[in-house]
Amino acid sequence: MSAAHSPLPALLKQMTALIDADNYAEVAKAYATFVKEHPTTRFLASEPIPFKINIRLSNKYGSSATSTFTLRHTTWAEDVKKALNEGPEAFAALLATYDADVAEVAKSVKKVA
Repeated sequence: MSAAHSPLPALLKQMTALIDADNYAEVAKAYATFVKEHPTTRFLASEPIPFKINIRLSNKYGSSATSTFTLRHTTWAEDVKKALNEGPEAFAALLATYDADVAEVAKSVKKVA
């Protein structure tokens, strides 16, 4: 019997590239397609997404801005996963709002040396 390989790493690699390109609607589409084909992987597919978004926003605006945003919006990671399940439009709209919010925070926080 041969061992089956998980398709999850390829999805996460694809999602990382899409997030790094700020292509959030495509992230949600890829996620929806994946969980339709692999329904038992919903949790494993969604759980790393907020972390990957946090890295993206930190790279764009700095970790101080991202940390400040997180302190102000403590449920943002759960809100991201909820929007992910609502579909590409809801997910892209929420991430556009969060991106703008973190950009605004970045204007007022001190950069960490």
